[in-house]
Amino acid sequence: MTGTALQAASIYKKYTSDNNSCIAIVDSSGSINYVNDNFCNLTGYLREELIGKNNKIIDSKFQSKAYLASIYDELNKGNVWLDEFKNINKNGEYYWVDRTIIPFLDTENKTEMYVNIYVNITDNKKTISDIFNPTFEVDKNSIIAKTDKLGTITYVNDNFCKITGYLEEELIGQNHRLLNSGNKDKDYWKSMYKAISKGNIWQDEVRNKDKSGNFYWVDTTIIPHIGVDKKPESYISIRTDITKQKELSSALIKHKFAMDQHAIIATTDIAGNITYANDKFIDISGYSQKELIGQNHRILNSGNRDKSYWKEMYQNVSHGNIWKDQVENISKSGSYYWVDTTIIPFMDNNGKPNSYFSIRTDITYQKKIEEILSNQRFAMNQHSIIAITNVEGSITYANDKFCNISGYTEEELLGQNHRLLNSHNKPSSYWKEMYKILEEKGIWQDEVKNRSKNGEYYWVDTTIIPFLDSNGTIDNYISIRTDITKYKLIQEKLEEYQNNLEKIVHERTLELAKANDKLKLLSEIDVLTNLANRRKLDIDFAHKLKHAQGLKKTMALFFLDLDKFKKINDTHGHLIGDSLLQIISNKLQNCLKEDKYLYRIGGDEFCILIPNFTTKEELKTLAKRLIIEISEITSIESFEIDIGCSIGISLFPEDGNTLEELISTADNAMYFVKNSGKNNYSFSNNSIFDKRIK
Repeated sequence: MTGTALQAASIYKKYTSDNNSCIAIVDSSGSINYVNDNFCNLTGYLREELIGKNNKIIDSKFQSKAYLASIYDELNKGNVWLDEFKNINKNGEYYWVDRTIIPFLDTENKTEMYVNIYVNITDNKKTISDIFNPTFEVDKNSIIAKTDKLGTITYVNDNFCKITGYLEEELIGQNHRLLNSGNKDKDYWKSMYKAISKGNIWQDEVRNKDKSGNFYWVDTTIIPHIGVDKKPESYISIRTDITKQKELSSALIKHKFAMDQHAIIATTDIAGNITYANDKFIDISGYSQKELIGQNHRILNSGNRDKSYWKEMYQNVSHGNIWKDQVENISKSGSYYWVDTTIIPFMDNNGKPNSYFSIRTDITYQKKIEEILSNQRFAMNQHSIIAITNVEGSITYANDKFCNISGYTEEELLGQNHRLLNSHNKPSSYWKEMYKILEEKGIWQDEVKNRSKNGEYYWVDTTIIPFLDSNGTIDNYISIRTDITKYKLIQEKLEEYQNNLEKIVHERTLELAKANDKLKLLSEIDVLTNLANRRKLDIDFAHKLKHAQGLKKTMALFFLDLDKFKKINDTHGHLIGDSLLQIISNKLQNCLKEDKYLYRIGGDEFCILIPNFTTKEELKTLAKRLIIEISEITSIESFEIDIGCSIGISLFPEDGNTLEELISTADNAMYFVKNSGKNNYSFSNNSIFDKRIK
C-alpha cells in the first residue's frame, strides 16, 4: 500500500465524523476494507457484515454489465468517476446515491484500492418522478426552487432559503443569477439553457454563492415544465448540498501525490515488523531501508512511555480503530525526535487487522519550542506580559503583569476576546494582515497601542506565536509583551518637537520667500512714487520686444522731463518737491490707458512704453494731454508753482532696435524741445508739431 492510499484512509476517517457522506474503501478485487457509520445506516448492514465482503452485496442489478465495465476502465486509468447509482439495502429496498469513486494506484501504477463517497439522493429521485404530479408535495430534505422561463424565481422552499441565506421575500422575483459564483463562463450556462429549453432534463454539480458571499456546492437537476405550445413555461430545480463531499474530494486529489513527498510513511505486519519505509522515514530515523525492513518497530522506541501506553495503543488498532498521538522516537545515532503519528489498521476478509500503516509528521522543532517556553515560563512571568488566547481570540490565560498593565483582574479577562483592549488606532485590515502573517510565517511582532480598563492608553512591544495541534492546525496563540509606554511617550514627544521644528522651518521658509518676493518687487519699484523703475523698464521692454519682432509691430517710447522742477525744489525744499513728484505721477498714470506703461527713471525724468499704437496722431494726442495735465498744477500746499514738461518721442524700429538706442533718441528729441521753449513734445526728427500747448 502506498503513502497516497494511507492518506486516503486518514482523510476519510477524519471527514466521516463531521459530515453526511457515506464512505467505503474497497481493494482492487472489490472486497470491502472499511465503511463508516453513515454507510452502515444507508445499507442496513452492520460493519462486521460488510468488512471482507464483495461490494456486489449492494448491487441492485439496475446498471448493465457494460456500464459497470466502462466505470472500471476509467478507474484503472487513474481517473475519478462520478455518477448517480441505484443500490439495494439489506431489506431489499432500492435507494439512489450520488457516487464518487477515487482510485489509488501503487508504485507500478496498478489499482490498489478505491475510495467510494456516497450521498443519498433517493428523495431527489422520487421528487423528480413526482414533481409534476398534482399531488406533489415538497419533501423536507431537498433544496427546491421554481423559476419562470426567463429564470425569475417564483417559488423556493425553506431548505433553499437556509442554504442561500436569503429570506423568501428577498428571492421571489429575483433572477437566479443572484446566486452565480462566477466559476463558470457564459458558454457553460448557454449550453445548460439550450438543453432545458429543448425540454431536456439537465444535471450537474454547481458552485453557488450565498448572501454572505460564501460558496457552496449543490448537485443540481433542472426539469423543464412543457406548456401546451410544447415549449418550456417554467423550470423546477432540485438540489442536494454536496459541499462537504466536494471539499473531501478536493482534499484527496490535492494531496494524493504530495502525501508521500512530505509525510513519514511506514507499514508493519500485525506483529509490528516493518515491511515498508519511505525516504522520509529513512532520513529521520537514520537507518537504511535494508536495516529497517524486517525489524520490529520497537527499534525506534525512546523509552519515554511505559508498556501500558503501547498496550492501550495496540488494543485500539487491533479493533480496527485509527490511533493518533505525538510520539518521541530515537534515531540510529541516538538523537531523539518527535513525530505526530497516525496508525491505520487494514482488515482482512474476517474483519481482523492484517497490517498497519503509520503516517507521521516531524514536530521536533515545535516540541523544542514548547520545551524552551515551558522552561522559561517562570522567568517570562516575572519580567514579561504573558497571555494565551484560543483561535477565536478569547483569553485563556493572563499572568499578573498582564493584569497589572491592563487594569483588569484575571477573572475579568478570562473568556473575554482580546478586542477588549483594542485602542482602535489601527484599522481592521491591520489585524487581518496579522493573522495572515501568523499563518504563513509562524510568528508576528510589532508595537501595539492598547487601552486599559480605566481608559488610559499604553504601548507594548508584542510578539505572538501560534501553537499547533496534532493535526498541524493552529490551536492557540501565546503573546509575549514588554511595556514600552515610557519609550513611546518620549518618541511621541520627539516626534512632536520634530513636527514643530518642521513647521517653524516651513513658516520661516515661506517668510523668506515672501521677503525675497518683496525685495524683488522693491528692486523694480520706485519707492517715492510707487511707479516701476528703470530696472522694470529693462525687463518689460525685453518681453515686449520679442512680441513686436514676432508680429513685426511698431513701439513708441516717451522720454518726459519736468520743466522748472529744480527751481521749485530749491525754493520750497525737497519735501515739497517729493510731494509734487507724487502728484505728477498720479496724473500721468491717470492719463494712460491699458497697454501703456509708466516708469520713473531719474529725479524728474519719466518714460512711457507704448508697445501697441495705430498712428502717430494717437501719440501726439497723448503727448498733448500729458503736457496739459502737468501744466494745470499751479499750487501745492499753499505754494504757487509753475511747472511743465518736455517730451521726446522715439519709435521702434525706426529710431533704434534696443532700449538704449530708443532712450537716447527720445532724450535728444526732449532736449530739442527744452532748447526750443519747453513745455512741448517732439519726435526724433526734432520737429515740434505744436508751437504752443496750453
